[in-house]
Amino acid sequence: MTKLAAIIPAAGFSSRMGRLKPLLSLGGGTMLSRCVDLFRANDVERIFVVTGNRAKEVGAAAERAGAVAVHNAGFEQGMFSSVLTGVKALPDDVTGFFVLPVDIPLVRRETVARIIKVFKRTKPAILYPRFLGERGHPPLISRTLEPDILSHDGSGGLRTVLERRDADAGDLDVADGGTVCDLDNPADYERALSPVDKGFPTDEECDQLWEMYDVPETVIAHCRAVSRVGEALCDRLNRRGRGCPLDPAMVRGAALTHDIGKGTRHHEVVGEERLREHGFPFAAEVALEHFDMSLGPDEPVAEREVVFLADKLVRGVKPVPLESRYLEKIELFGHEPDVKQAILGRLERARAMLARFDREMGISAEQVAREVLG
Repeated sequence: MTKLAAIIPAAGFSSRMGRLKPLLSLGGGTMLSRCVDLFRANDVERIFVVTGNRAKEVGAAAERAGAVAVHNAGFEQGMFSSVLTGVKALPDDVTGFFVLPVDIPLVRRETVARIIKVFKRTKPAILYPRFLGERGHPPLISRTLEPDILSHDGSGGLRTVLERRDADAGDLDVADGGTVCDLDNPADYERALSPVDKGFPTDEECDQLWEMYDVPETVIAHCRAVSRVGEALCDRLNRRGRGCPLDPAMVRGAALTHDIGKGTRHHEVVGEERLREHGFPFAAEVALEHFDMSLGPDEPVAEREVVFLADKLVRGVKPVPLESRYLEKIELFGHEPDVKQAILGRLERARAMLARFDREMGISAEQVAREVLG
């Protein structure tokens, strides 16, 4: 039976940050609590936070978060000394352990869930998450490497030990930029505050998703065109002084991935499953609903409706009148009365959506699409 643990080195001086990293606020908690919660959410119960600098404060915070604090008396010697302290604290029945420095707190829980699943199935010596070809954190390390780690003289740190076993290592492609994002200084920290738990992928994460699922270039080009129209619709709506501004980044991330399941049966369902598996719940909902959507008269226009309408105004990479998208379907399937009726129902809902956008923007959404795509 595979029993896992996690080691979170949190012993450093935080000299480049200028403030104690583990206790910095982030996403409703702290950098330290997010790291602990990441593993607790995946049923990793043995979590060891290695303390050093300001050990009493960090240790108390670790225990409040549900971890065990272990002190590294020689923390001034560097990160590897904290790894050694954590490894020595592991219970005998642990068969594998993660190592996640406290300043890499943006990894998504879905990423760790995928690492665990693949590790249990393939049983490598080390399993790394890999983002756009770069190995990141947290690696999941087999307990069989413990003798190598404990006997290492420290030169080159943990990386040197792991590199010696590279032939027995595995890589798991993940659509998670947090695996390669360490918060070293105040600028890193400020950039990290806004995108925490955003629910949609960045441009780089979209690139990774397209590669992972071998998305055809024609589909990628369509998604890019939809994102351009969606961002333009956002801009028009926001310029009208709406009470709650729309987030163009949210629209972009969802638009770029709304067809991630294209080419499969029930591609909207497949797309939703793929995006949710990687930790993008908002984009997943858009992928599932972009086939058909309605908006009540008292409901505000939100980012999901923007992506829906943008998609209906683009055929391939060219602008198209909304009705044309539906009339094409009727020509193909109109001989089936039930199917024709369903298409007409979707058309009616899309017309209502278009009219709502036109009123709120003060300009035709179809005209916006033509201006953007030419």
